[in-house]
Amino acid sequence: MDFKTYLPDDILVKIDRATMSVALEGREPFIDHRIIEWVAQLPIHLKIKGREKKYLLKKIAHKYVPEELLKRPKMGFAAPMTTWFKKELKELFEEHLNEDALKKNVFLNTSYVLELKEKFLKNPNEDEVNRIWLPFMFQMWWKKWME
Repeated sequence: MDFKTYLPDDILVKIDRATMSVALEGREPFIDHRIIEWVAQLPIHLKIKGREKKYLLKKIAHKYVPEELLKRPKMGFAAPMTTWFKKELKELFEEHLNEDALKKNVFLNTSYVLELKEKFLKNPNEDEVNRIWLPFMFQMWWKKWME
């Protein structure tokens, strides 16, 4: 199912956009059709053992990768937005999320966005940055295309 939907419609799109945005050609070695075709023919007990997925791959990887890396929990690709808003994007953040800039946009509730901004500044965690990211992006889009 992942090969038909999740990979082409989500993960591979993100990888392609991220790499191509910096003129980099990405390669995903486990997506090679020869590997996919070979793995598809393997018996299920070599792919899943109990609750452990990718059983054979992990057995092979143990020869080359330290066990502490293989046993650690999964980690997603999170953009360091909190850091960006404090450093690289600080000026843009203030430029687009100040009261005057917000009042120019009739589609955003100025007081609500300022409240989100204040919550983020007081407690810059992942939840707060995710809440302020959308109005920030919308403001940047609005200024570029609508003003």
